[in-house]
Amino acid sequence: MDDDATIGDSDAIISHLIQKYTLTIDDGLKPDQRNTHLLIRRTLDDLYWVMSYSRWKDDRFWPLFRDIFVRANPNVTAEILETAREFNFKRYHFQGIGRYEPADAYARGVADLDALASLLPESGYMFGAKPGSIDAALYGFIANIYFYDIDTPLKECLMSKENLVSHCKSIHASL
Repeated sequence: MDDDATIGDSDAIISHLIQKYTLTIDDGLKPDQRNTHLLIRRTLDDLYWVMSYSRWKDDRFWPLFRDIFVRANPNVTAEILETAREFNFKRYHFQGIGRYEPADAYARGVADLDALASLLPESGYMFGAKPGSIDAALYGFIANIYFYDIDTPLKECLMSKENLVSHCKSIHASL
């Protein structure tokens, strides 16, 4: 939310902020970097579904997620939380990730993390020494796995990717 505008996803948020605040964060990107930028954002969208699946759908991690969620949101009743979980099950089904067995769903997320790690330099940021909006987008997803206290297959994979962990810590330290 920015002022009275509710903005729904990463692409729209970044676009809104760049336009509204005349940010020059991505001005130096070359055409091939802009294409890579787009592909990374789309990969992050895919990773979102696997991350969400790991929290709401996978019975191995649901109790941990539920307890963390309730501690952070004490006014949420068990009934509301169960309704939200059922709603997410429907979303996963229609999006497609809900039709996968857990191992296959996580294989998608691990493949996303592998691809992201292969694109990110060992040090610095995605396209150089200064962070760009893609680094902010990447941080949003990686931090959501790294700092979340649930050891899903996604977190296990992430912890093996030193460049992703270093990138996350670097951005986090600058906040």
